[in-house]
Order: sequence, then structure tokens, then C-alpha cells
Amino acid sequence: MNNYLKKFVAGISLLGLMVAPIASSSVFAEEITTKNVEGTSVVKDNLGQAKLTQEQKEAYYKQYVKIIEEVVAEHEGVSMEAVPFDQFAEEDWVKPEEFRKRAIERANLTFVDSQESNPSSSPITLAGISKTKSKNFDADGKTVTLNVTGNFETGYNGNIDSQVFTGINSLTSRTTSGAWTQTGYDPDRIDGGRTYGITVGGRLELSGIKTNHRVYIEFYCSKSGGIS
Repeated sequence: MNNYLKKFVAGISLLGLMVAPIASSSVFAEEITTKNVEGTSVVKDNLGQAKLTQEQKEAYYKQYVKIIEEVVAEHEGVSMEAVPFDQFAEEDWVKPEEFRKRAIERANLTFVDSQESNPSSSPITLAGISKTKSKNFDADGKTVTLNVTGNFETGYNGNIDSQVFTGINSLTSRTTSGAWTQTGYDPDRIDGGRTYGITVGGRLELSGIKTNHRVYIEFYCSKSGGIS
């Protein structure tokens, strides 16, 4: 082969290397399947976390139900159950050990008064005054707030020279996380009508667990009719 032909062939070979396709290394937005050391297929999400199979979820759920039965037996007066299997959010599928920790935390859940940014409503003497009070509780490493909003009627009581509560038009509640269903409320007017002590009943669905709660909260009526 003469020198000119050798140079021509070498040029063609180099060009082939330059245009060869390069495999993409980006899998950020794709679900990928890898093999573990035992050769079993493991599906991972786009963050590299292993996803449970249907069979694994069914096995976990059976353990969840048993764990809740055990926690309820150990905590008198606690009403708790697992959310139905088909309603479990993907992030709620955790190892049974973690689920047990969550169940125990929920069994010991307590509501505490939150710091109010608006401690009292404006002085009003008309019926239909609304006020929201809040209670906090800790769940799964974060603080969740239960907001209770009451709409009240007030009136003047000459015997004590003060506005007092005369009735409740409505009372609603909701949480900042999870699903809260209010099941009722029990109002008690005390302190000569200047305080409403209200027990709110509700069902909380959070992290795959349903629990029933009764939360006590107080609303106060000032002399001029402000609600706090």
C-alpha cells in the first residue's frame, strides 16, 4: 500500500471514532432497574431509593395491622387502625420497625396550645364573631397544627357589666398536615358566660394510621366583646 493510500485509510478510521455514539449517563428523570449482589432485580425511583413490590407491600401491610393491634393493647383508651391498603401513599410504606415507632408516637400524641400571632379579635358587639384557636402536636418528626374556628354570638350582661357568649353559630376544624375529619364538638359555657370550653372530636389520617381524638380548647369573651 503506497503512502497516499495509507493516509487515506487512517483518516477514515479516525473519523469513525469521532462520530461513534456516546451512551447517556443521565438517569435522573427515569426509573431504573439494577441488579443486587444476589442477582435479584431491584426497582429504584429517580432518587435511587428501592421501591417495594406489590407482594412486599402486602407483607408489610399485614405487619402494620398486627403492630397496631399490639400498640392499642398496650395503650388503654387509644382508638387506632391502619389506613386501607389501597389508600396508602407511596411515602407511607416504611419498614415495620419505623411504622411501630409512628404508631407508638400517635398513641401518646398530645395537643398543646400554639403561640397566637393575633391573641384577640377586635371589640365587636354584633353577633357572628369568628375566631380561630390552634393546638400543635408532633408527628413523624414535624409539628402539625390543628386549627379550630368558631363563630360566636355575644350579648351584654348587665349583672356583670360585660359582654358574654350567648351561643355558637358554627365550629369547624382542620389540620395543616394529613386528613382531619371533625366528628362533633361538645361546648360548655363557663365563667358566667365569658368562657367557652369546647371539646372537639375528630379522626386523623396521617402516615398510614387513623386515630380518633378529643381535643379541649377554650375561647374567651372580653368585657367589650372581643374574642380570644
